[in-house]
Amino acid sequence: MNNPENYEWQTPYVLAILEPDNAKLVRRIAEARQAIERRLAKPIQIDGPEHLAIKDAWKALAALKAERLDEII
Repeated sequence: MNNPENYEWQTPYVLAILEPDNAKLVRRIAEARQAIERRLAKPIQIDGPEHLAIKDAWKALAALKAERLDEII
């Protein structure tokens, strides 16, 4: 079983969550989503914990966008 800290998509996700500059946030969210999509496209099976982490990350990115960007864009 993988430790969530070892998921390749997690670094771009964390960078998006922690980005304080709304001007850079659009790009960070896009990079995080692309990293998650690349992981989902890999032929390596996703285990239960990673699947749940991806699901939670996707929801968190959507919430982050709604909270900080939807009023701006």
